[in-house]
Amino acid sequence: MPRILGVICEYNPFHLGHAYHLQRAREAAQADYVVAVMSTCFTQRGDAAILSPRARASMALHCGADAVFALPAVWALRDAERFALGGISLLMQLGCDAISFGTEHDAIEPLRRAAHLLEAPDDALCAAMQHLLSTGIPYPSALARAMEECHPDAAALLAEPNSTLALCYLRAIHRLDAQMDVVPVLRQSPYHATALTDALPSATALRGAILSGNWANASAAMPPAAFAILREEAAAGHLHRPDALDTALIARLRTMSKADYAALPDASEGVECRLQAAAQAACTRAGLLKAAKTRRYPYARLSRLAAHALLGLTHDALTDAPLPTPWLLGYRRDARPLIAHLSNHTPLLTRAADLNVQPWFATENRAWDLWTLGAGMPAGLALAERLVTL
Repeated sequence: MPRILGVICEYNPFHLGHAYHLQRAREAAQADYVVAVMSTCFTQRGDAAILSPRARASMALHCGADAVFALPAVWALRDAERFALGGISLLMQLGCDAISFGTEHDAIEPLRRAAHLLEAPDDALCAAMQHLLSTGIPYPSALARAMEECHPDAAALLAEPNSTLALCYLRAIHRLDAQMDVVPVLRQSPYHATALTDALPSATALRGAILSGNWANASAAMPPAAFAILREEAAAGHLHRPDALDTALIARLRTMSKADYAALPDASEGVECRLQAAAQAACTRAGLLKAAKTRRYPYARLSRLAAHALLGLTHDALTDAPLPTPWLLGYRRDARPLIAHLSNHTPLLTRAADLNVQPWFATENRAWDLWTLGAGMPAGLALAERLVTL
């Protein structure tokens, strides 16, 4: 039986840090194959990806992954907890023996202890949470403050982006009773660093270089094969810039009713009212989020809410969404034994006919069609896109 390592990713776009992670994780897990579960057209923070799923899957396959599967929008466009549940569910269906993720700390035990606390809070944490919630503080803020008060070491982990996701992966593994080894890999650069340095880059800094046309810096931050794909997509005019869907988004928000806003996922504590008010004055997505953002309503939550509105996603639709089925985006030809093994283990979606019957695909198809609109491409890409094989 092959030993399979799984990663949950966005590769927006693929850079040297991702290549480093895949190499270190493969070695540490002693894996025969690496499979990546990758968000498709929209990221967990609510932004449209800069490159198509096909281009990003191709980058991953050129640079260390053996197969790439899709994490559909109904799971990719969620808070970290549900994003992790969708990804871990897919890795379980694929029979992965281990999972690896980047984190600010490579010691797993502090992460396990913090994850256990979040899954099974002790009496002190419960009491602190109850008191803070009774004062009207939103749940995320109450949790952060209660953890700081009762378990400062665990609270420090919650303040770090990669460690926060790592905790969600560990909680998902516990909830789903996933029998996987856990292989953390220490990050080599800050998650949201905005400058490209000699250290391994952040995706934020790399996107900034790409969008400003700084190809020299982008090239230095990416494996050569990934950079070649980027230049091909850019030459074809198929980059999705951050403001590409601004008009579509503002038009959608301005024409939504109060009932439409109330039906949005995670619409609570008045966040939907603040978004609706901001949409009446804002003309761009950046302006909308800046006007609506407060300590109570952070950027990521508002950004996801805006993406939900654009895609017509409701609370009920996401609550009823079944766990995803493995949708294969691409694989390496020398990994054919892996695909044969996976096909015997679980059904794999590879054809348009397979996708059309999936309960989540109507939303997914809408996400692809909106992404292609912003990238200057015709609609219908989700069903027309060919499997990537290298």
